[in-house]
Formats: sequence, structure tokens, C-alpha cells
Amino acid sequence: MFSKSIDKNVSAVSNGYIARMNGISHNARLYLLFVLLTALNVGIYGVIFNLYILRLGFKEDFLGLILSLSSTSIGVFAIPAALVCDRLGRKRTLLYSTILLALSLLFLYNTSSGYLLALFSIVYGISMALSIISGGTFMVENSGPYERMHLFSAYYIIYAISTLSGNLIGGFIPDLLIGIGPISSDPSFTSPYRLTLYISLAATIISILPLIFIEEDGKGTLEVAKRVQFDVFKSIAKSRIIRRMALVYSLCGIGWGISLPYFNVYFDVALKASASQIGLIFSISQLAMVVGYFLVPMLTERMGKVRLASSVQILSIPFLLVFVFTSSIIVAAFGYVMRNALMNMANPAFNSFKLEIVSPEERSMMNSVTWMACYTFVGLGTYAGGIIMAGGHNTMPFLITGLFYGLMAITYYLYFWKIERGNDQ
Repeated sequence: MFSKSIDKNVSAVSNGYIARMNGISHNARLYLLFVLLTALNVGIYGVIFNLYILRLGFKEDFLGLILSLSSTSIGVFAIPAALVCDRLGRKRTLLYSTILLALSLLFLYNTSSGYLLALFSIVYGISMALSIISGGTFMVENSGPYERMHLFSAYYIIYAISTLSGNLIGGFIPDLLIGIGPISSDPSFTSPYRLTLYISLAATIISILPLIFIEEDGKGTLEVAKRVQFDVFKSIAKSRIIRRMALVYSLCGIGWGISLPYFNVYFDVALKASASQIGLIFSISQLAMVVGYFLVPMLTERMGKVRLASSVQILSIPFLLVFVFTSSIIVAAFGYVMRNALMNMANPAFNSFKLEIVSPEERSMMNSVTWMACYTFVGLGTYAGGIIMAGGHNTMPFLITGLFYGLMAITYYLYFWKIERGNDQ
């Protein structure tokens, strides 16, 4: 009887999900295809790039520096990106940002110069700022209230599945390449990593194709964009909601930056995991995230977006501590997978809610202000985390992350649960 009840609930959720997804627009479908391809790059890059930099002979503090430059440039360029987005339109901004991303990856994957790595890390960050600011706004503008939460959930599901595939490619291809003739003679073992990274570059280039077929009516003008955003800036200065959301994203940025870029480094350096083991762990983590994202629309209908986001963020912290306080790769992997799944379940609700509580003309600016706050502190946190790990304090960044994620979850709930309840009434 209990089993039948579960099957019935799962079937109802699945049917409801399919019904709402059938209603998404042609533009939204093309955008999801674009996400599928770009997330493949993210998956490969996430497993391999940090290890590639270490194999080039650089230390964790330099790794922290270039990762910090990427994140900080996202934050610094977030508000100009909103102006560009309103001036060019969402489609053209996404298109140009992807071309710029491909160029930055081309140089990052083909130089061992510290100066050039730093420079193109900044270019990488600028391209990501354009993509992040335009992407969320594009989804809101190309969906209705009926299917919007499911579209955001589908975005994260597709992102997770494609990232999972990239994690597997990034984890296993280098080990396969190491046994091949000339590649195996490379004493630094950088060639297998570089060749694997080229696959991520190819996926990024191909992702341009679905963007070309997106249909968008015209584009803005520079004068109108400036005038509208000047008015928005004034409203932001007066808006307690936007200031509070920026604070929440700042806390998120510190917690995110100080440890998340270093999970693969921790597995590699502290737990002595191989690239294939790291890729497998990251892939399992993405699979767990898919399950979590699938449940998000149902849970938000029952709990509300604010309470769901705050709850899963708090629940992720004990698993982060499990990851930190073990010397077993298996136990650490379990802690990492559960932490990652729970923490990321907050994203669809977190990022759609902030765009729903402001007026349409404020959406790109709300997106840019919050991501500016987030990524500026991600950059600072990443640099600090690299210095801490280079000093041999491998667990400290993760403990600091747990502290700031706890503060973020509590602050978010206290600030916004009444606003959400008021919107529902």
C-alpha cells in the first residue's frame, strides 16, 4: 500500500513536470540546448583545470590568484554587463559572451605564462559576467508564471547532467591518454590534461549554434538603456529588498569562494585521489543534484521558495563537516555528494525568487547587483582560500564555508519569508 502511494506521488510529479515543460517556448528550448553544451565545458574544466595548473608547476596560492581574478572580474563587470545586455538584447549578449569565453579558454589552455594565465582569467570572468546576467533574465522573459519554476528546475537538471558527463570525461580521459606513446613521455603529465581540456573548448564553440536560432524582437538603444538603468540605480539605492538580497549574495560569495574551487585540490593533495576517482565522485555528485532538482518544484509548492532554500542550505553543513573530518576517500565522497546536492537544491528557488520580487525593468539590474556582490566576494574568498591551502591548512577553508553558509541561510530566511508570504496572499 505504501509502495503504491509512493509510485502514485512520483507519477503525479512526473506528469505535472512534463505538462509544464511542454508549455515552454521555442527560445527557452534552444537556451536549454545551449546550457547542455556549455555545462559540458564546466564539467571538464571543474575536474581538470585546477589540476592542470598545479601540473604546470604552480602552487595553490597562484591557483587561488587566477581563480580569484576570474571571479572578481565577474563581480566588477556585472553592472556594465547589465548595460550591455539591455543595449544589445539577451540573444546577442549570450552570443558574444560565448565567443569571448571560447577565446579565453583557447589561450588559457595553451600557455604556461603566469601573466597570460592571469590576463585571460580576467577575460574568462568578463565573458561569464555577460552570460550570467543575460541568462537568468532571458529565462524569466521567455517563460510564464505557470512553467517558470519548472523551467529554472529543468535548467539546473540539464546543467547537472551535462556537468556530470563533463566530470566523467575530465576524470577518465587523462588516465587513458597517459598510456599513449608520446603523451606518456611527458614528465609533467600536462599533455593529457591539456588534450582533455580541448574537448571542453570544442563543446563551448558548438554551443554557439543554438543561440543563432533564438528569435528576439529587435534590441534596445544605448540612450534608453542608460536612462532606464539610471532610474533603476536610484530605485536600488532606496530599495531595502535589493540591498538585503545583495547582502545575502555577499555571504554566499565568501562561503563559495573560499573552498568550492578547491574540492578537487583537496581530494588530490590531502586524500591522494586520482583524476579518475575525482571525476567519478564529481559525476555521482551531479547525479544526486539531478534528483534534488527534480524534487524542487514539488517541494517549493509545499514549503515555499524561501523556506526550501534556507532549509537545504542548513542541512548541507553537517555533510560538509563529514567531508572535512575524515581521511577516507569513500566517506569524504559521501559527504561531498550530499553537501553538493543539498546546497544546490536551493539554486532554482533562490535565483527565480529574486527576479520575481522586482519590476520587469529592474530584473537585469537586480541580477547584476546580486551577482556583483556574490562574485566580488567569491574572488576575495578564492584568493584567501588558495593562500590558506598553500600554507598547509587544508581543512580550514571548508570550515569557514560552513560558517558563512549558515549565516547566509538564516539571514535569507529572516529577510524574505514574510515578503514571499505577502506575495502569496
